[in-house]
Amino acid sequence: MEVSMSWVSGSPSNNVGARAFEGIIELMGELFFASLEPGNNYVTRPIILNTALYYALGYAQGNYVNRPSNRRTKKQQPAYIEETSETADIIYVSPARPVGEIRYASELSNARSDEYIQHNQLKEQRNSPTGKIGTRKQILAGARFRFFVLTFDGSEPDMPPYIRIGKKRSKALVTWREVPVSMADGEFFMNHPVLVDDLAEMPIGDLSFQRMQPFDVIERGKFVEPHLVLDCGALAGRFVLPASIRFLRRYRM
Repeated sequence: MEVSMSWVSGSPSNNVGARAFEGIIELMGELFFASLEPGNNYVTRPIILNTALYYALGYAQGNYVNRPSNRRTKKQQPAYIEETSETADIIYVSPARPVGEIRYASELSNARSDEYIQHNQLKEQRNSPTGKIGTRKQILAGARFRFFVLTFDGSEPDMPPYIRIGKKRSKALVTWREVPVSMADGEFFMNHPVLVDDLAEMPIGDLSFQRMQPFDVIERGKFVEPHLVLDCGALAGRFVLPASIRFLRRYRM
């Protein structure tokens, strides 16, 4: 599916074989992810992981409810690898990081577990009749995030103008444009966040690392290998990613 040129600007050519598309997300509602879960507090960190973007953009389709990982737990096990197996070598979606300032809001939330069994003996009761209260820190509407979609076969990806994202399935506007991309080799400084497991090799230095759920993020680092240079113009600058980047690459080796 192709969208109208009112949403996509520019069609730069290159001799790399890959194409790069910049997406700017603008939140139209509050964004909540449980990026961190300290106790009964749930924190949304200012990075939207590509695990969410693949599904929000329609590049992967999953079950409404995933099966538990085993019979002894009710914890669900997403099937990221299986559900992106056909596109992993064709398309890569980066995580999204803020463009400009973002604002937060915190609110009280129900922190009771999903287990509703009530035993006869008080000491065995799983939940209090009054419930448990926690806090939820979320990003307010109006925040903007930048991400990239790379296609390695020279194709043009679907570029939906609106997506829904986060645990609240908040609506967001996405503005697209294709940006020039070139290939280089040697030492470089990666300056856009990726999942640790998207990388073929770890950085050799200048590492900035952030723990998140469900996968950890490398925000920047120094590498020595072939890389892609994405030119977003004088205002935004250039962004550099390893040419070997693939979604959850380490799980597919």
